[in-house]
Amino acid sequence: MSFKRILGITVFGVLFIAAVIGVMLFASFLRRDTDAVLLPELQTSPEPSGESEPDALNRVEVTRETVQAVVSELSRPDTYSRDVAIETFWADGHVKHDIGISVTNGTTSLRIALPDGVEKRIIVSPDALYIWYRGDRTPYTGAAGSLGDGHRAADEWQMLVTYEDLLLLDQDDIIEAGYTEFGGEDCIYAEYRSPLLGYTKKYYVSIELGLVTGAEEYDENGNLVYLMSAGNCVVGESDPAAFTLPDGTVLVEVLHE
Repeated sequence: MSFKRILGITVFGVLFIAAVIGVMLFASFLRRDTDAVLLPELQTSPEPSGESEPDALNRVEVTRETVQAVVSELSRPDTYSRDVAIETFWADGHVKHDIGISVTNGTTSLRIALPDGVEKRIIVSPDALYIWYRGDRTPYTGAAGSLGDGHRAADEWQMLVTYEDLLLLDQDDIIEAGYTEFGGEDCIYAEYRSPLLGYTKKYYVSIELGLVTGAEEYDENGNLVYLMSAGNCVVGESDPAAFTLPDGTVLVEVLHE
């Protein structure tokens, strides 16, 4: 065999081996890169057999493992009005608060009917808090809160549970989750155990509205201590008078959507 033929075979062999090694290294790189961004797949509910309706919702399956991801995708409407009822229970009785809620442009107005017949008014704006009672001419004015979360501050003054708390939970604290109907709304249902007090909380979050439509809380002995239910919600509308202080100052100009 000639020297040139041997040299040619040798060079071809070296190039072939180098190409194989290069492909292996590139494939290894792709695997490492894919592993770094791999997310658990969210299973979708199987479509029913037969012809489906054009607007049928192919929902992501909600389980203990996926409910936090699903809830994180919900958003509340910018402008709406609704009524909620809040009941708190203890050993010797319970008390109920009926609350009229108007929200627009990040500001929440509350009209709270107290058990003794007195009406309490609260307005929570992104940077201030106003509180007065019917008949007052000057409201108390203070900071909205130190949490830096407008939704959370407004929810606290409404005595509402904040479903965003679900996102902060250890998954092991979530007992059950899924889809259900509550108050005529298609809802995401979640039940979890509070790691601090051991209380059990149940949330019903409207898929369409991104708002809590119902909630229950039980103490460590299984006794009901909190109950919340919401009435009909009107999206895109709120009462302009709800954002007017007793002295006539208008905090928010309400624009109907």
